[in-house]
Amino acid sequence: MISDSYDVIVAGGGTAGIPAAIAAARNGAKALIIEENGHLGGTAVMGVPFLGAFDGNGKQVACGLFQEIVQRLIDENGSIGHVHGARWANGREFVLTPFDSEIFKYAAQEMVLESGAEILLHSFITGVSMDGNRVTGVDITSKSGTKHINAKAIIDCTGDADIASLCGAETLKKTHVQNSSILFTLNGVDTQRLEKALEKGENINGWGSWHTRTVEARKLDSGSQSYVHIAGHFTPFGNDKEVTFTAVSGRDGEVYLNASRITGIDGTDSESLTHGEIEERRNIHALVQGLRENVPGFEHAYVSKTSELGIRESRTIIGDYFLTGEDTFGGKDFPDSIARGAYPSDIHDPKGGRTQFIFIKGGGSYGIPYRCLLPKEIEGLLVAGRTISAAQDANGTVRLQSTVICQGQAAGTAAALAVKNRTTPRLVNINTLRNTLTSQGACI
Repeated sequence: MISDSYDVIVAGGGTAGIPAAIAAARNGAKALIIEENGHLGGTAVMGVPFLGAFDGNGKQVACGLFQEIVQRLIDENGSIGHVHGARWANGREFVLTPFDSEIFKYAAQEMVLESGAEILLHSFITGVSMDGNRVTGVDITSKSGTKHINAKAIIDCTGDADIASLCGAETLKKTHVQNSSILFTLNGVDTQRLEKALEKGENINGWGSWHTRTVEARKLDSGSQSYVHIAGHFTPFGNDKEVTFTAVSGRDGEVYLNASRITGIDGTDSESLTHGEIEERRNIHALVQGLRENVPGFEHAYVSKTSELGIRESRTIIGDYFLTGEDTFGGKDFPDSIARGAYPSDIHDPKGGRTQFIFIKGGGSYGIPYRCLLPKEIEGLLVAGRTISAAQDANGTVRLQSTVICQGQAAGTAAALAVKNRTTPRLVNINTLRNTLTSQGACI
C-alpha cells in the first residue's frame, strides 16, 4: 500500500531514477519511485549499450552503483560485461557494455526493491505542492484516480525536467534540439558479413574512420566470438542517401540498431511526440526493407522489438552552476564534483545530418558539480539525468547512460543526507556527500 508520505520521492523510473531510488533507500530514507510506464528502465531498455564508463585512456570513471548494475546483469546472463579492444579514429580507447534490455527491466526492479525503496508504476505526476519556494509533495494521477503524496525531498528524473517546471524553476528550452530516434532490434543478422561489407564499402561507408570501433567478443548463451559493435554510414535505398548507424550485438544474430532519426520533436508536447512516434515507425519500416535488399548481412533480418521514441534533448534546468562545453572538453574538475563524465560530446545534428563528436582533452574525464543538480531558487528538489544544468554541447556528454546513473546515485545519496540532517539538498555538506559517495564505491 502506497503511503501518504515519504522521505524521498523519485519522479521517473529511468536510467537516473533507478540508482537515485536505490541510493536514497540504502542511505536510510523511506523512498518511492514513480514511473508512468509498466516497468522501470527508461532509455536503458531502448537497446543502447552503456558508453562512457571508461575514459579515452582506459580508466574506469563510472563506478559505484553503475558497476553493481553491470555485475547484476552479468549474473543474470544479461550482459557480456565491458568490451575493450576498440578505438576511436584518434587512437583513444572506445569501450562499450552491451546488455539485454529485457533482463535490465527485471534486474533494475529487483535492485530497487532489495534496497527497500517502493515502486509505483502506471502513474503520472500532474502537480506539486509548495511551501513558499520549497516543494513539499506531488499529485499523482492513475487508473486509481488522484492522490497527493508528501515528501521531504524530491528528485526529478523525468528526462524533461517536468517536476522542476511544475515547481516554477527556471528552465532552458532549446529551439534547435538534437534529433530523436526509435531504436529497434533485428534478428537474423550476420554481423561477420556486415563487417566485411563495411571493409569493402558495399553500401556501407566509413572504413578508414569508423572501422576502429568494430570489435569482437564472446556472445551470451552460445559463447561464440563475433562482432559486438559495428558503426558507419548505410546507403540502403539504392541511391546516395546516407544513414548513420550503430549496431550492437550481445547474442548471435541479434542486433540493436540506432539508425533512424527525426528532427524537430518537442519532448514536452504530446502532439509532437505522437508525430515523432508515427513517422519514426514509418522510417524504420522503410529502412529495414532497404537493409534487407541492399546491405550485406541483413538479407534475412526481421524486427523483433522497437523502443518508444527516444528524446535526446528537451528542457534543461538553470542550476546553481551551468556546465559549459569548455568545462567538459577541457576536463575541468570542481570542488563539489559528485560524478565524472568521459564520453566525447555526441551531438546528433538538429537538421538530421552526421553525428558530431567533440573529444575531451587528453582522453581524460571531467567532473560534474553538485550545483548542476540544484535548480536555482527552488528548495527540496534535485534533478538528475539529461536535464541537469548544462549547455547543449556539454549535454552531449553528460546525458550518456553511465554518467546519468552516477548522477542518480549522487542525487539519491544527497536527498537521504538532507532528510537525515533535517535540511534541504542545497544545504547538504558537500564534503559529507563526497565522502559518502566514495565510501560507497563512486568515482567523483
